[in-house]
Amino acid sequence: MKHLLFLISLVAISLPAYSQGFLSRLFSSKSSISAVPVGNLPVQIEGTSSLSFYNERLCTANDHNALTLFFLDTSTATISDSILLAPYVYDMEEISQDDAYLYFGDMGDNNGVRNDLRILRFSKSSLPSGPFLFDTIAFSYPERTDSTARDFDCEAFIVTDSSIMLFTKQWNSLATVCYSIPKTPGTWLADSLLSLPVEGLVTGACYQPERRLLVLCGYNSLCSPFVFLAYDFEGLAFDRASHQRIPLSNGMGTQIEGIATVDGIHYFLSCEKFDHLGVTKPSQLLRLNLSEQLSDYLNPSIDAVTDITLDKDRVVVYPNPTSSRLHLPADKIKRYALIDMQKRTIMQGSADEWINLYHLPAATYLLCLTLKDNTSKTITIVKQ
Repeated sequence: MKHLLFLISLVAISLPAYSQGFLSRLFSSKSSISAVPVGNLPVQIEGTSSLSFYNERLCTANDHNALTLFFLDTSTATISDSILLAPYVYDMEEISQDDAYLYFGDMGDNNGVRNDLRILRFSKSSLPSGPFLFDTIAFSYPERTDSTARDFDCEAFIVTDSSIMLFTKQWNSLATVCYSIPKTPGTWLADSLLSLPVEGLVTGACYQPERRLLVLCGYNSLCSPFVFLAYDFEGLAFDRASHQRIPLSNGMGTQIEGIATVDGIHYFLSCEKFDHLGVTKPSQLLRLNLSEQLSDYLNPSIDAVTDITLDKDRVVVYPNPTSSRLHLPADKIKRYALIDMQKRTIMQGSADEWINLYHLPAATYLLCLTLKDNTSKTITIVKQ
């Protein structure tokens, strides 16, 4: 991404009514963590704007000129291999994939002037030798106008079973809206689905559907980095998920552009070279450990889950609190009923392994269980 207006928000200092609220969000006391440098990236990829794992190898690409896939050594940040895919892209900002295709997002639009937004895809079967024949998925935003164009920049997307989900990089509002387009060639109008309170500029996305986990990366208006977690959602309801916004303490000028993971806990981040108004930072590969933030969700602890290995008669109900789904031990339960604090039965049924609560308002409920030995048990459930 071209360096543009990262310090424009400093103007807010001269506007007291606005700057107080803005700066309080910008320098909030939220707990931060640090991403650990693996090493500086070679000069060939100072414009890195994406990260992905392909065949268990970490890869990136520059945001302009030739579209080349660079494979990185994750212990040294050096280039282990490269494949030239196309002679030119205008502003390539993201790599994603499904089982059959690799997708490259030539869609960066910092100035709000482009009318040729597109995602290029080619078949994985053509790697490594080619020929690389690209399909074009062109798109536009029906709500975009000349005055709002800078809130329709986009540098992050994921690919699902049926569609591409775009996450806007909103220079004015510092939020993100998730749009959907088909993942087939054609020219499409993007459908607005939901928004997320990221409080910054989104530049990369990493999605693990089997873990119901979405992680976005980016930076604020002073180019200080963050990651935004959405997890424990139903379907693609990222806005109804559990959320965490985590500032990274790597400092101003850490221009994070790409994010990738294999296990949902350990992440790699790529940073583009930053050189602006006296602040200079090299292009880097960083390593980020989110075990403290996600281990209880991905690997529930004994305390969180009430582990039945300690007592074969104990009933496991997790996660609790939950934002969407609740797991019940179908081998121990005949029936369940969920009751609110006004003693109204909200839902009931047989002991399915998972029950969906995402449509319920955040509140405290009572889960009344009839066990297979004809005893009963009541558990307090917190819906977030």
